[in-house]
Amino acid sequence: MSIRVLDPVVAQQVAAGEVVDRPASVVKELVENSLDAGAARVEVELGDGGTSHILVRDDGSGISPEDAPLAVLRHATSKIQVVSDLEAVTTLGFRGEALTSMASVSAFCLTTSTGEGAGTKVVVNGGGEAHVSPASHPKGTTVLVDRLFYNVPARRAFLKGARAERAAIVEVLTHLAVVHPSVAFRLAEKSRDYLSLPHAKDLLERLAQVHGVAKARAMRPIEYESGAFGISGYAALPSVTEGSRASQTVAVNGRWVRAENLTRGIDDAYRATLPSGRYPPVALRIGVDPRRVDVNVHPTKQIVRFSEERAARAAIAAAVREAIEWRPPPPSAAPRPTERPHEQESFSSFRTSAPSYARVAERRPDYSPPAQNLREARERLAEASAPLSETVPGSPSGTPPQERFDAQELPERGALPRLEELRVIGQLAAGYILIEEPGSLWIVDQHVAHERAILDRLNDADVDSAGEAFATTQALLVPEVVELSPGEAAAAAEYLEELAVYGFEAEPFGPTSFRITAVISTLAGRDVAGAFKEALAAAKGTGPGRRREDHILATIACHSAVKLGDKLSQPEMEALIKSWLTSKFPATCPHGRSICYRIGTNEVARKLDRH
Repeated sequence: MSIRVLDPVVAQQVAAGEVVDRPASVVKELVENSLDAGAARVEVELGDGGTSHILVRDDGSGISPEDAPLAVLRHATSKIQVVSDLEAVTTLGFRGEALTSMASVSAFCLTTSTGEGAGTKVVVNGGGEAHVSPASHPKGTTVLVDRLFYNVPARRAFLKGARAERAAIVEVLTHLAVVHPSVAFRLAEKSRDYLSLPHAKDLLERLAQVHGVAKARAMRPIEYESGAFGISGYAALPSVTEGSRASQTVAVNGRWVRAENLTRGIDDAYRATLPSGRYPPVALRIGVDPRRVDVNVHPTKQIVRFSEERAARAAIAAAVREAIEWRPPPPSAAPRPTERPHEQESFSSFRTSAPSYARVAERRPDYSPPAQNLREARERLAEASAPLSETVPGSPSGTPPQERFDAQELPERGALPRLEELRVIGQLAAGYILIEEPGSLWIVDQHVAHERAILDRLNDADVDSAGEAFATTQALLVPEVVELSPGEAAAAAEYLEELAVYGFEAEPFGPTSFRITAVISTLAGRDVAGAFKEALAAAKGTGPGRRREDHILATIACHSAVKLGDKLSQPEMEALIKSWLTSKFPATCPHGRSICYRIGTNEVARKLDRH
């Protein structure tokens, strides 16, 4: 076949597909133009979910009569002039492709005015010649995109139904509204408002408008700097999640982006706090030198690339993690006096060291004194694997988390009893600890509460007041033999050295058997064989780095924790509750499940007809 130069109209329609693929992309481009024009209010009106017509109106600076005809020409832009301008783009649009792309695949009409003299109307039908005429219009711009893809039926056939296209537009406009809280947004179709957001004084107020007041109260402020990156915004506590990332908004220098590397940084921050498939609302603003970020990667300008991708992800993880970590404030007064008709010990004073809880190993003399500290070995492993979420320059990692808010401010699922006001009143079914605080009864799952406390201390390589390490390796007086399948045995031989870093000292003991001679001290008296098998599976199932360590430590914590059915003494329950409530993420277990449940005395009164 001979080579021919495409007809300009055909070439324009082909290029339009890179920028405009559905009504939502039309809305995004037009609204970003409005924001670049300094609009304080943006209104979007739809017909049939945007498939029949899209109208975007703003009160921005408008376009002069001389420039209006040029706006629909390909590669016409006021935002860059020379190649060097691409190295520091600070506007949302800059390519000069959006309007001409829309005009080539629709019946397009632009009406604009700068507020001085008459306005201008530019009409383009399917990429044809532009017709320019004077028009009456207030300061600002109105763009009507009618019959999208009417002249490209093959592309129109790929559009979804009106409901799906409208939902995509709502999502796009919501993200843009979160990034620009000072701008008012309205989305309507057939006199029905699908989105109506007035001007917000700050980001938190905008988040309350979008997600509701309850979720906004569950979001914690972020102010973080690391190297070239300045990060601000809000992140929800792990107890508040949704089934998709639709509520996670990330902006880079004011531009809403979809960057997989950045969302992975958010996932790093919430590791070991969420169930699979759940995502907390997040709104992040990333400030970085424009010369360090490439916004010219994709025609839609929604994908960006950093010169330091690794540092960007690590900074996101550290910023969000610092915001959502929480420790109860220290008690300001003595424990509440207990007034009750029955005999019950009061909660132990928190100014004295609490007794050890649920040390079942004390009842089984199968373990010798500690043999070695695991902290140094774990640090060497971390350096060797260089995990992506390691501490970045400027990170405050290693310092105590700021006690930045009161427990009473936490949301319903994340609300926790105040340590100085509670009283452990007993154990239910040898699996649930009952706690009383003024006006309510708390039911705590002892296993997952203990699991959370152990995992946090393992992650921090915690030490007690005497400087002793929380977890050490203890030799077994009677080694335990574990039988594995041939496949598991082959893998175990490969991971024995790594598992030794986490306290599992084992050696081959036959073709498919291994003899465990020492374990981490938290596993004393527990299911050593089961913990070894699951730790091996975690090492096999994840790549090297922090995520693998998280899985292994979570396995150790799960097998180290007390179980449902373990009867605990009063001091053991009190020590367990204190350890849980002073952990960083006390609202959820490492698998994302709830740890506690609250029953108010008002609810009890209603059940007993005491209205």
